[in-house]
Amino acid sequence: MSESRIRVLVLGRDKEWARRAMSTFSDTHEFVRLPPEAERHERLPGPGLLRAADELMSRRPFAAVVATSESTMLAAGFLRSQYGLPGLDYQQSLLVTNKWRMRGRLSAVAPSPRAWLSGRFLADEPELTAGATDVVVKPIASSASRDVRRMPVDRARAWLASQDGLWLVEEAVAVEREFHCDGVFHDGRVSWLVISEYDRPALQTTGTWGTSFLRSDDPLRPRLTDLTRRVIEALDAGDGVFHVEFLYDGAHLSFGEVGARPAGAGWGELLRVTTGADIWAAFVAAQLGLDHLGFAPEHPAAEISGMLWARPNADGSLPLPAAEAGRLPGVVLIGEGNTTRGADPTNSCDFEYRAYFEGLTAEGAARLRTAITAPSGAGPVTAGIGTAP
Repeated sequence: MSESRIRVLVLGRDKEWARRAMSTFSDTHEFVRLPPEAERHERLPGPGLLRAADELMSRRPFAAVVATSESTMLAAGFLRSQYGLPGLDYQQSLLVTNKWRMRGRLSAVAPSPRAWLSGRFLADEPELTAGATDVVVKPIASSASRDVRRMPVDRARAWLASQDGLWLVEEAVAVEREFHCDGVFHDGRVSWLVISEYDRPALQTTGTWGTSFLRSDDPLRPRLTDLTRRVIEALDAGDGVFHVEFLYDGAHLSFGEVGARPAGAGWGELLRVTTGADIWAAFVAAQLGLDHLGFAPEHPAAEISGMLWARPNADGSLPLPAAEAGRLPGVVLIGEGNTTRGADPTNSCDFEYRAYFEGLTAEGAARLRTAITAPSGAGPVTAGIGTAP
């Protein structure tokens, strides 16, 4: 049976959501990986990866490459460019994984903070950073807010002087609101879009925090929609999925980052539970060169809907156990976490569990968050990855 299916090379971790999405196409596609001894090359575009892929191509030809995470998207694009396969090519993948290249391309179409490579920032030229008091230092390539730090200019220079490697430095925005725009693009243009808002900026994440879909009458919605379309069109890519982040300082919107993959930390499941959209299936379909528009939202999300990432409180007390949270009014699903109960989060996307809620009033959403953050007794919590009813 496998001989009649189209072979697809998979690069990246065996993520649950990616595995589910690939199973949608398992009747027609066979998903294979590099030999174990060659998997060390799967994140690095270059001779090692190409040798391993050439060897596989010569014996078991593949017709597409699927990256399961941000860390392998550039390598996947490299192989697509080498073999002329569907999906984002190397240059397109570079724009959505390398934050410096991203800034260079997109600052012309969306207002963006000033940014410098760390070597130039360390040159300590006063005119370079004139007017900047705080900066955000982040890896050139990373996902979520891992290893992202906000600090005063002088402290940032001292910290960077002690670090190895190249970093991106951006002028900090006085963030009052932070937005997350998820969707699909086709022929380089946005096909569908859902806008969410964090309940507080992502770098201010002590304790449980969350997101909810932006109200339909929010005055920033038209501007966010327009900026998202400009960003996606400027990528000059074909088909795919995206998430874009924007920062608001009370007067102006600034571009944060864009990814051409489903956002992590449960965003895909949030869209599926509340709208019927399957952004992970769309992500895989686009990389296979198949129609990815059939996984669009089936209906708008009910206001107010969103999710909460349950984490230890600032005083060390623990959130409500997952089993109890699942019985709270408005909660439609409890999703598996990525840390053990009571563990200190290392970044904004570390959490004990996710609580998805739907159709609450503003007061009900506030009560839900209060209930989940209530101190509780310690004890092990196991919550399987949820399946929407």
